Amino acid sequence: MTDGGSDTHVDDAAGDGGRVKREARVTETPESPYPTDDPVLARIGDTPLIEYPESTDGGDLFLKLESDNPTGSMKDRLALGIVRELEADGRLTDGDVVVEASSGNTAGAISLVTNRLGYDSVLTVPAGTSPQKIGYVRSFGSEIAECPNVDADDERHYRKTAERIAAERDGIWIDQYSNQLNPTVHYEWTGPELWDQAAGDLTHVVCPMGTGGTASGIAKFLTERKPDVRVVGVDAEESNISTAFYGTESGAYDTEVEGLGKGHELPTMWFEYVDEVRSVDDERAFVQARRAAAECGVLVGGSSGAAIAVARDIARDRPDAKIVVIGCDSGDQYFDTVFDDAWMRERGYPTDDR
Repeated sequence: MTDGGSDTHVDDAAGDGGRVKREARVTETPESPYPTDDPVLARIGDTPLIEYPESTDGGDLFLKLESDNPTGSMKDRLALGIVRELEADGRLTDGDVVVEASSGNTAGAISLVTNRLGYDSVLTVPAGTSPQKIGYVRSFGSEIAECPNVDADDERHYRKTAERIAAERDGIWIDQYSNQLNPTVHYEWTGPELWDQAAGDLTHVVCPMGTGGTASGIAKFLTERKPDVRVVGVDAEESNISTAFYGTESGAYDTEVEGLGKGHELPTMWFEYVDEVRSVDDERAFVQARRAAAECGVLVGGSSGAAIAVARDIARDRPDAKIVVIGCDSGDQYFDTVFDDAWMRERGYPTDDR
């Protein structure tokens, strides 16, 4: 596997904990299907694939660092890809207003893309959304409509509010939760990029699931290229992606890991291409994210921590495995939560993981 083109040799004689010597392949990353002359948006995609710097006593782990995108998350791909697709088929034209509902990274991504492409945008967010994530929206000049935390069928809910604003202003509602362009962008872009970087040499891909678009798009692409690659979706423990996947009884949706899990199945979840879904509790997700930083120098959020935890389980059970973890975003958006000892203690999570 490569990190986008560099030769890397890992020699266990160098005192690196006994990892096996590997020689990386040199591959060329395919061109983006959503080309742009804008120097900021041109930084989206072509994110590095690196060896995860931890011995697992089993299979090999690799991490795709989506934190290298301009706003620090894989949602930049979603925003640019969907906007470009909407432009291409004439549904989005000059003067249109772009509207989206988001409690996390998509808000900042949409704000950046619309800023650079010259569209006005409105982002609806639920009360309590991270100030760091709203900060992107404010910085890039989008409008913000903060909505109360109410049930999804309440007209004041942030998704219903986005739909209403789009109708009132004759705008375009992105609707990442049901828009089939969500997984399609990852089928057209993230999947091929990962395949080329890994030179097809992988056995598993482990990906957190929120809307499910990233895991679904990657899974469809890989299934068409190498059917025996297993794509493992990662769900929160108190969530209903896994129950929908396995057809078991659903329960309440209650997790503190941002961007992980959902209360029910969404149209953007292409389950027919995903091989399994594993659930991870909040504590394990947070502790693994903190360990990734403290022990490996890898700064990722809680959803990526959950995915790393699942990947380590697979590596332990499959010594021959070559596992890619999709690192959804950067941990620097969680310094006031996951990486704050006081925040962790208030919720009863351990902080002696370092």
